[in-house]
Amino acid sequence: MPTTQDHDVPADRTRHLVGRAAEVRAWDRALARLRSGRGRTIALAGEPGIGKSALIIHLAARARASGVPVLNPVFDDGPNPATGFERQWTPAASGNALVVVADELHRIDPAQLPAVERLIRSAADAPMLLLLAYRRRQLAPAVAAAVSRAVAADLADVWELGPLSRDEARELVGDRPDLDAVHETADGNPQYLRILSVDGDPHTDAARAVVGELADLDPNAMATVQALAVLGEPAHPQLIATVAGLSTAEALDALDSLTRLDIVRPTGTIAQFAVRHPTVGEVIYRHTDAGVRIATHLRAERALSDQAAPIARRAHHLMRAADPSRPEHTATLMAAARLTIHTAPADAARYLQAALQHLQADSPTRREAQVLLARACLLTGQASEGRTLVHTLPAMVDHPTGDLTAVAVAGRLERQLGRLSESAAIVRSGLAALPDDDTEAVALHSMQADNALDQGDYARAQQHADTAVALARRSLDPVGESLAQAQAALAHLASNDLVAAETALAQAAELVDAASDAALLTNLEAVYQLGLSESTLFRLADAERHLVRGASLARRSGQTYVLPMILKSLADTQSRAGTVKRALATLDEADPYFESAANPATRAILAIVRAAALVWTSEPDAARQALAWADRAVAWTEGHTTVWSIVVRCRRAEIVLLTGDPVRAGRLLLEAAGGPDLPNLVPARRSRSCDTLAEVAMHDNDPAAAEHWADVAEAALEQLPSASSRALAARARMRAQALRGDLHAALESAQQAIENFTTSGERIELCRTLAVAATLSSALGNHRQARDWRERVSAIAEHCEAVLPLTEAAVWQPVGFAEKTIELTPSSVLTALTTREREIASLASTGVTSIQIAEKLFLSRRTVDAHLGQIYRKLGVSSRAALIRTVLDAEARG
Repeated sequence: MPTTQDHDVPADRTRHLVGRAAEVRAWDRALARLRSGRGRTIALAGEPGIGKSALIIHLAARARASGVPVLNPVFDDGPNPATGFERQWTPAASGNALVVVADELHRIDPAQLPAVERLIRSAADAPMLLLLAYRRRQLAPAVAAAVSRAVAADLADVWELGPLSRDEARELVGDRPDLDAVHETADGNPQYLRILSVDGDPHTDAARAVVGELADLDPNAMATVQALAVLGEPAHPQLIATVAGLSTAEALDALDSLTRLDIVRPTGTIAQFAVRHPTVGEVIYRHTDAGVRIATHLRAERALSDQAAPIARRAHHLMRAADPSRPEHTATLMAAARLTIHTAPADAARYLQAALQHLQADSPTRREAQVLLARACLLTGQASEGRTLVHTLPAMVDHPTGDLTAVAVAGRLERQLGRLSESAAIVRSGLAALPDDDTEAVALHSMQADNALDQGDYARAQQHADTAVALARRSLDPVGESLAQAQAALAHLASNDLVAAETALAQAAELVDAASDAALLTNLEAVYQLGLSESTLFRLADAERHLVRGASLARRSGQTYVLPMILKSLADTQSRAGTVKRALATLDEADPYFESAANPATRAILAIVRAAALVWTSEPDAARQALAWADRAVAWTEGHTTVWSIVVRCRRAEIVLLTGDPVRAGRLLLEAAGGPDLPNLVPARRSRSCDTLAEVAMHDNDPAAAEHWADVAEAALEQLPSASSRALAARARMRAQALRGDLHAALESAQQAIENFTTSGERIELCRTLAVAATLSSALGNHRQARDWRERVSAIAEHCEAVLPLTEAAVWQPVGFAEKTIELTPSSVLTALTTREREIASLASTGVTSIQIAEKLFLSRRTVDAHLGQIYRKLGVSSRAALIRTVLDAEARG
């Protein structure tokens, strides 16, 4: 067992103790009991690297700082190994407080175990704290039994040291952009976190303990652990033996030794072994001499080839050790890249980079490798790098017939960078020289359809989408056909052909639903386009289902280029469907891509969707945050006149209105729409903007303007009579009717809007309309219906975790409300409240706090406070005391 005479604590070790506050507090309590004469044994147990030794050093320092001496066991090598130490702890026997520290108990010599057991018993009878630490997996059976007996006899406490949380990991290694991935890879282990924070460098302090574990290994054990580090995966002993250059018997002996040392562990079944943690394996790998690594990789590739292992496993080794004189090595790397380009594009890129080192400049294979590498860059979100690479290819644009695959990749890279004109020009050059039956034609026509949709050229988009559908069908490419059908649906919608749009969308959905994951991975844009088109046509549940599948495939494969596009459409769909909390969680996942996204459209839409979600919430300062995000979104539209930029500016205007500035909202919306005739807007957006402008007119008390916008919204229905458009037109008409005092007609229009919003699935808009309908019913004296609708508002808003509709329900009043509403007596005043509001008001009248109400009703405090705000406004009170008086008075008279 290692011996240490002193446990003085270096300042830096004490300062960087992270995540062990509970243990430190428990230790301080144990020290307090020690000073009153009560001792105890405390054992720290945990994984290697979890921080046992660091904690021991820290706890010993605290004991010494409080005036308690600290001793470490020093075991002699004589016939009675513990005799020398047992003489050292006589201060405790004489009644003086003492802390005894014994680290790495798993290394104890069996002959010393009786002395440790006597020490444990003594700690229970004397003013002595015995602090032990050990690795469970390395405890000899006799030592494990001794610890177990001590715990069972209530002589010892075992403190299991667990992993650090994400926040504790940040405190330890700093706020890295890849903190989540580092924390997950390290399993929260402090040592592994430090190693990963320096990229596994074996020469740093973080890795020194791991390297130290290798110091006493014999040559066979060292070769075995190096073979496992090179393999990088669990392996059978026979494969390990071959890769290590040992006989099977030698490898088995080495594995037994390494397992006892807990450097290697059996995995799954006893027939496979791996280094105990990938981080440890990386340190061992990088500590291995370069020549040994190369030779081991080559033995691994030969062994895997003999076993007919998957080509990607072989390529992993050739990527690091390919022999330039052996063309079959380069051929293997190229074959692996072709195979993994869609399932693991980051791996494919590494195979290609290795292959390119060995390919001659005039080799046709070299050109293929460069195009494949550019595609891998595209799929992994490195569009700028991919563009640079593909544009170095000779004659890529001048003679596109030489390599149409390169043309397709180049066009997509330009699109990812937001260069629509450049993309369209490159693709046109390819199409001009392309036979219609070429397999690349589907991708090129779909790309042109995308470019045309973004530029608002719907006739051209329809033409290219239809051509792509026909070609994909002829070439038996169902995924390509689904992409083109989804594009056709948007083009039909923009051209006011709702029936054709819905037909194309249904066909696209059927093709995607029938496709395997492997097929979809070859063109994930098909899933994205389907979800986007479904969301646009208000198939919100279907859109979410498809986008969730697409996001899962993108994460699993590492196709990060499409993930932010999917996430922004998914968050928008969730927000419009009323699942605001889910939308914000989706946006949180998209956050890392916000600053790095090369396409300004992706950044702008991510920002405006977050603004639209925030505006409904009870987040602190939600309105200010929403406006800030909306302004950021519009900043990204600068210099763009594409469809997405117009939509972003329109949505900013809607957010400005919702946050209380109708005058500015109206001005911004008309600017985005191109003026009073709304020339920039397609019918679907026109209906929504007319409803917004009618709401602005309502705030301005301008009946003529409200009437005009209602007329325009209804005229748009002739072109696009979708449920959402009908709902928006009915709501615009409701506003105009309410402004001129025709509350009965306004209520009828509100009911039409409610029916259509229910059909379209827009729960937030449904909630807002119900709130207005409730107020109209109350103004007309139908308090029961008003109460029912308010309760429905409350239920939907709570489900959506949306606060703004509740606020709107409390403050919206149509013209003529004051004259037409009945006089409310104190006994009837509570009828204006919903069931939940009456429940909260009743509890508040007893004097309980918002927190107590929240606990009783299983609500959040924010929800309770939002309800109380509505209650105050409805009852015309301004304080809790006034509320109590009103409720008590109403109950007394009722």
